[in-house]
Amino acid sequence: MPLTPSWTRKLAAILVGSLVVPIAVEFLLALIKGESYNLSRAATVVGVVGLISLVLYLSRPSMVTFRLSMAVFLLAAGIMLALYGFLIASVDGMFNGRVAHAAVGAVSVCFGLIVGSIGVYAFGDAWRHQPVTVPDQATPARSVNVKRFATYRPEAHQNLAELCRSRLSAGDLHYVAYYAGHDCVFRVDMLDDPALGSFHGLVESHARREAYDRQGPAVEAALESFNRTFSDLDVGVLIRLVLDVERGAVYYFTVDRDTGRYLVAVTLDQEQVHRTDAKVAKLVDDLRHTLGFPRMTELERRR
Repeated sequence: MPLTPSWTRKLAAILVGSLVVPIAVEFLLALIKGESYNLSRAATVVGVVGLISLVLYLSRPSMVTFRLSMAVFLLAAGIMLALYGFLIASVDGMFNGRVAHAAVGAVSVCFGLIVGSIGVYAFGDAWRHQPVTVPDQATPARSVNVKRFATYRPEAHQNLAELCRSRLSAGDLHYVAYYAGHDCVFRVDMLDDPALGSFHGLVESHARREAYDRQGPAVEAALESFNRTFSDLDVGVLIRLVLDVERGAVYYFTVDRDTGRYLVAVTLDQEQVHRTDAKVAKLVDDLRHTLGFPRMTELERRR
C-alpha cells in the first residue's frame, strides 16, 4: 500500500478557503455600486473550484503527486492566459458580450485561485521544512517511537529491542523492524525526531512509519522470488536486499532464514546509504550472537 501523505487534502482545504476572497470582494463592489450581486458567476466559480477541491480531497497519492498537480495547473493556466491574450489581440469585440465576459471572468478567477492556493501550500511547506544541518552520525536518537506487536514477549525480545534501539541515530539509521516467524515482533524508529524534519518533504512522519510497517512481508516475498529465480546457479539464498531510492534506502537483512527472522531497516539520508548498510550488517551480527547463532562474519570465515 502506498504512502498516504495529506498534501492533497491540505491543498483542497486551502482552495476552498480561497473562495471567500473573490465572493466577498464582488459582494462589496456590488454593494458600493448599488448593483445586484451576480449569483450565476459566483455559482460557476464555487462549482468549478469545489469540483477540483473534491477531486484533490479524494485523490490517492499513488495517482497524483504535488509536483504533477502543480505542473498541470500551471500549464493549463499558462495556456488559458496565452489563448485569452491572443483572442483579445486578434479578434475585435470577441469578449464584449455579457455572457462571454462573465465566462472569461469566472474562468480567470478559478485559475487564479488554483495557482494562488498552490503557491500558499508550497510556501507553507517550504517554511516548515527549511534546510537544517544534518546531525553527526554519532548523534543518538532523542525521540524514539517503539511499537510492540502481538508476538512480542519481554523475556525473549526486550534485549533485542534495546539492541536495535541503541543503534538508531539521527545521522544514519532511522527505522528498524524485527520479524520472527515471518511476523513483525517490534519496531523502533526516530521518524518524529526534529532533526529529521527536513527529510520528510510532503510525507508526514506517521504516514511514512505506517508504510514501512507494511513493507516486511512484501520485501520477504520479493526475496523468495529472487531465490527461486537464481536457484539453478547453486550460490545459496539471498541474505540481504538493499533498495537504494532517491532519498535514502530500505534494507532487508536475513537474521535466520529457517525461523523467519529478519530485519527491515531504513535511512532517509541518501549520503549515508553505504554507512547505514554496514551498520545494519553489524546489527544483524550482534542479533545473531544474542540469539545464539554464529555471526555472519564467522560463517563466511568458515567457508
